[in-house]
Amino acid sequence: MATNSNGTGDEQKCRKCKENIGKYVIRLELQCRDCFDKFIRSKCVKRMESYKIRPYGTEIPTFLLPVSFGVSSTTLLHLLDLQLRHQRERVTRTRYKLKIIHIDETILDSSLPSGSHLEKLKERFPDAGEYMVAKLEDIYDFSEGSEVVEPKNGDISNFDAMQQLILALKSPTSRMDMAGVIKTRLMVAIAKRENCEGILWGDSTTKLSEKTLAETAKGRGFSLPWQISDGPSPYGLKFLYPLRDILKKELVTYTSEIVEPPLMPLCIAYSSKPKHSVETATSGRNITVDELMVQYFESMEEQYPSIVSNVTRTADRLTAVDPDATVCKLCGLPGDGSGGLILGVDESSTGMCYGCMRSTHDAASYSWPV
Repeated sequence: MATNSNGTGDEQKCRKCKENIGKYVIRLELQCRDCFDKFIRSKCVKRMESYKIRPYGTEIPTFLLPVSFGVSSTTLLHLLDLQLRHQRERVTRTRYKLKIIHIDETILDSSLPSGSHLEKLKERFPDAGEYMVAKLEDIYDFSEGSEVVEPKNGDISNFDAMQQLILALKSPTSRMDMAGVIKTRLMVAIAKRENCEGILWGDSTTKLSEKTLAETAKGRGFSLPWQISDGPSPYGLKFLYPLRDILKKELVTYTSEIVEPPLMPLCIAYSSKPKHSVETATSGRNITVDELMVQYFESMEEQYPSIVSNVTRTADRLTAVDPDATVCKLCGLPGDGSGGLILGVDESSTGMCYGCMRSTHDAASYSWPV
């Protein structure tokens, strides 16, 4: 992405300011370091301003900010911290407050970052908001009063119940899919407990495009209006995506070369090489649909960034067929009402949407937490 020469040894000026030497090609336009910094910050700030977040009298709205220690969520925390600091300097108060949370998913993979790494973010951004950690299996603490598929035995720990659920699912794609559903529902439950107005997701343009095709392939395309677009969700909270206009490769350059001191050392979940790839997989069954989409769009954005952006923009135009349709008892989203069949089973008779039926088909007995 970085360049500082036109191939003849002569340095070119930034196309924006026309003063500094251009070093970065941003969407076919050569920009200097300062203009690139403004480009990233303005994209996030303009999106936040479009949400029209205002205090209600003396009450300042609170938003939950999930951080995974990846490039996108860490950059979002950095940008929101800058915005909040500027608001304090101008008017002595902020328009919103943050509660920053990390979901510890080491129960799925011991190599994933644990909650202990949150202290490093707290040291870097001490005034950004309140920090908290939750484990994925904590979702069972929110099970009381919910209609679960099979109640959890009171003698079994949350950890063991979650392990049984994951192992009950037959394929890597199913396990990753349902783990994602649980993670979302856990963050929704915590956001409601903490009286948050909504959740600020760190999804980039690239991530939203990945999600568009992955959710469609998994049979949950009907949920895209809530998983892609800014606005109210069926969970009773706002889902907002402040980085939706920025590509992941732009965020990688920003965290490693623009921000001082660099953010990349904090992005411990980021790797330039995929953990599972088509080339290294011993079998096609070992790589999930989500992982395939990640590899496809991260390679696509290098050569054809406009295509990646078009996928997200097109998905953003989708509207729900029936927002008041019956809610799936697993993912909690209104189904499409089509009553599709899976091996002769009508989804309307199971209480599950088509996507959740596919992921849990032929699974062993399990305890669903919410």
